Amino acid sequence: MRIASKTSTLPAIAGIALAVSFAVGARAETGKPPDPEAAKRGAGLYARYCVSCHGDKGRGEPPIPGSIRLPGFFTAPALDDSQHAWHHSDEALVRVILEGSPRTDRMPAWKNVFTSEDAFDIVAYLKSLWGNRALECQGPKHMSCM
Repeated sequence: MRIASKTSTLPAIAGIALAVSFAVGARAETGKPPDPEAAKRGAGLYARYCVSCHGDKGRGEPPIPGSIRLPGFFTAPALDDSQHAWHHSDEALVRVILEGSPRTDRMPAWKNVFTSEDAFDIVAYLKSLWGNRALECQGPKHMSCM
């Protein structure tokens, strides 16, 4: 009778972990296109919770002239690729969704509503609105693409 060594089981464990990660759902990486199924789930969440401020297809709120804007008031930014959402990593965007914005109370923390996977699905939807350049230059790489 032969007893398997620890090293011989590592490839099998890695294969199982990989299969489980794909079964749970593929998560896009910063600078990569989103998973279509995640983007579809994210579109539903966005429509229910985000569209009222960030607008249809992530277009954001129109700017308010400084002469009539209340001090400290921030309009909801565009989340498509027309402004700077793509300058942030997937993880940074998820963090803002879950923890809220330190700049304004208008972007609350959604951590009691969304799971981390929900937030990544919303980011996948946002990334589905971006063009190839924004996807390829997303995150820290954006400075080298300017």
